[in-house]
Amino acid sequence: MKRNWFAQYKFPILLLAVMALLAGVYSYTHMQVALFPEITFPKIKVIVEAGEQPVDQMSMTITRPMEAAIKKVPGLTDVRSTTSRGSLELAAFFNWGEDLDLRRQQIESQINQVRSDLPQGVTISVEKMNPSILQVMGYSLVSSHLDPMALKQLANFTIKPGLLRVPGVSDVSVMGGQDKEYWLELNPEKMRLLSVTPGQIADAVATSNFIRSSGYLSDHRSMYLSVTDARLTSIRQINQLIVKNTAGRQVRLQDIARVSVHAARQYEKIYADGRQSILIGILKQPNASVVEVADGVQRQIKTLKATLPADVQLKPYYNQADFVLDAVRSVSDCLWIGLLLAVVVAIIFLKSIKPTLTLLITIPITLGLTITVLKLTGQGLNIMTLGAIAASIGLIIDDAIVVVEQIQRTHEEFTDQSPGSLVRSAIRYLFKAMLGSSLSTVVIFIPFILMSGLAGAYFTVMTDTMIITLVCSFFSTWIFCPLST
Repeated sequence: MKRNWFAQYKFPILLLAVMALLAGVYSYTHMQVALFPEITFPKIKVIVEAGEQPVDQMSMTITRPMEAAIKKVPGLTDVRSTTSRGSLELAAFFNWGEDLDLRRQQIESQINQVRSDLPQGVTISVEKMNPSILQVMGYSLVSSHLDPMALKQLANFTIKPGLLRVPGVSDVSVMGGQDKEYWLELNPEKMRLLSVTPGQIADAVATSNFIRSSGYLSDHRSMYLSVTDARLTSIRQINQLIVKNTAGRQVRLQDIARVSVHAARQYEKIYADGRQSILIGILKQPNASVVEVADGVQRQIKTLKATLPADVQLKPYYNQADFVLDAVRSVSDCLWIGLLLAVVVAIIFLKSIKPTLTLLITIPITLGLTITVLKLTGQGLNIMTLGAIAASIGLIIDDAIVVVEQIQRTHEEFTDQSPGSLVRSAIRYLFKAMLGSSLSTVVIFIPFILMSGLAGAYFTVMTDTMIITLVCSFFSTWIFCPLST
């Protein structure tokens, strides 16, 4: 008489089950959690800021040279540009599957070749398009006493540096408010008497406000770094700026102009709770977990609130982690509801407690294997993977119920046979049918893998997760169910 394979390798199989559960728990606690999958779209965005230049001048001096330079990059399919006053936004599109890191370097190289032809003071940024460029959290900063200029300085020099220290945060954006500016009101009469031209004043201001190394000083065995600090931090220092130095006297800025502090011209106003405010957006690093980043930011916000003035309020208006946690809770609800229904079905139709316990053991093992494989393949928890797992729970329960019911029915029909022989007969009877059923279910999702474009990128993640879940369900059902029954 042949010995039952499941009885012969009972303890190794139990060890595998425990390892699968532990691996699933470890993978779940160390997986990246985000709202969307980390999919990099075949699009590179170029943003150019040029102050207050008019649109027609922007089109001639910046848009056309930039478009001509970017069109030299290989693999490019389309270039679209939007030009506005002092701003240019270029979008370079490529085919799916292109190495966007290489294409980004090539775009930056082409831009550097024409940078000398662009107007001075132009700032250029080049970014890949992926979910990491979207804000994961947002806060509004309002005050009943501070003006927009003071509020923006508080956001830039107090709140932003504090949030950048949070692990997983890549950048903090500050929108709204007004920048601080120093205005020079020139006195034409005094300038004529002292023979000072506006160009001399512009040169004096341009060559000041810097800090740079001046070399080294040696003293025996010591060497000291010499630094020239010419930063301007107050109106008094600006007034003392030397505009003209002749043999007779030094002409300072206060002799020919009046310096005052003003708020910069404001092109956008942001309101929160009916008051002008600042919006602070937090961006995460590509491989960071949005839930961990949100927890770290919230702890840092509590620390920062203790240093803010009493009338300053920092309120959240967006938290991407809430959507992710809702998705996790939805999957958990599906799991518990599925388990409850499976228990009810098993008790009603099988009229036994032992098959019910088998279902309760097999389903967590399947989910543990699925989470482990997702972790090993570089996937994370997001709305696509969680949705696929939630949709597959019914199939997982169905596989387990079919195997348990067949073993139970075989036991009722052949009461004179040993348990090992009954299990072997039931597995042999169902194996071909269940294998064909599982393969046919997997084959259904293959067309989704062949989809292209943005929809194909997202559906591929969901399809891969469902296939992994079904394969893990098949193996765990055929290995662990007979052992537990």
